[in-house]
Amino acid sequence: MKQIQIPSGMRDILPSESRAKEELKQKISAVYTSYGYQPIETPLIEFYSTYQNTFTSLKEETLYKFVDESGQLLTLRTDMTLPIARVVASRYEANDLPLRFCYCSDVYKVRQNFAGKRNVVTDCGVELIGLDSSADTEVLCCALDVMAALGVSDYTLEIGNSEFFRSALRLAGIGEEDGKKLADLVDRKEMPALKQFVNSLDLDQAQKEFFECLPLLCGSDALEKAKEVSFADALRTEADSLIRLKDTLYELGYDGKVTFDLGKVPHLDYYTGIIFEGYISGIGTGVLSGGRYDSLLSKLGRDMPAIGFGVKLDYLTDMVKSEKPSVTKLYYPYNRPAEAMKKARELRKEGPVEMIPAACSTMEVVK
Repeated sequence: MKQIQIPSGMRDILPSESRAKEELKQKISAVYTSYGYQPIETPLIEFYSTYQNTFTSLKEETLYKFVDESGQLLTLRTDMTLPIARVVASRYEANDLPLRFCYCSDVYKVRQNFAGKRNVVTDCGVELIGLDSSADTEVLCCALDVMAALGVSDYTLEIGNSEFFRSALRLAGIGEEDGKKLADLVDRKEMPALKQFVNSLDLDQAQKEFFECLPLLCGSDALEKAKEVSFADALRTEADSLIRLKDTLYELGYDGKVTFDLGKVPHLDYYTGIIFEGYISGIGTGVLSGGRYDSLLSKLGRDMPAIGFGVKLDYLTDMVKSEKPSVTKLYYPYNRPAEAMKKARELRKEGPVEMIPAACSTMEVVK
């Protein structure tokens, strides 16, 4: 039989996985509700210009694009942060702040076929808009509580800070283009290439050692090492603020679930402070990611601080052993559907009922 294909990167979600996703969604949503987040929905389709005017390094080949009846270029949403930021910029006033939104929606991004990642995933996350970095601890605790709610014990939240790296660039006098290349090398931890590039820049020895050490500033003593190699008081102050954050999280009972990585510096045009990613043992990719993005709403005409994160449900479904619900089967004669429906209504008071017309003379209930 000829196989009917679906587009590359797409897939069908069959009942067992759909049940697992729903169970995960309910667990995660319960945590969000407990923190005061309110559900929000946005259209699947956005104007392409909304993304184009907001992100300076937009990779348009990753967007699904098409044209509407009036000739305007549209795109499927690639995330939920920008659509929610658009809603806030157009529908809310300063006296409405802070705003806490939660969502669970499909997002679309074109990926290379050999990358092994999906072009559509269900993202279940939160956005906290209108509070500065003083709210970072709250959001990190929410992320940690979400991971705990998944029912696994072996998980870790890895925290970085893009501002630490950005401050180092300013203090060392490194320009935008060199800064982007440096960020890419640091984030990918390409040590030989990083060393070669750092040596090509006009830096003093302390600055060179700092940037060469950045990819190694991870693990339990990352923040203390960062303070040691910092070449300016402003960097040491940043390191101290992260140490205080770590101490607070430990005081709140998250010791052993939090690590720091100051070599985590992607998307400098997006994140403005802490960035974080959640990992679960046995899953080869991060299942939770987020950070502070204080400059995003200003590009939409509203200057508001913001922070958020999302959980990729599709990478978690294998963890859930979802049992098929017990369904009572009601077999009934072909010529007695009304009587069978009445019987099924009574049975449904005790649980699900599946009606099956059959070549029989009487109704039969099979549990």
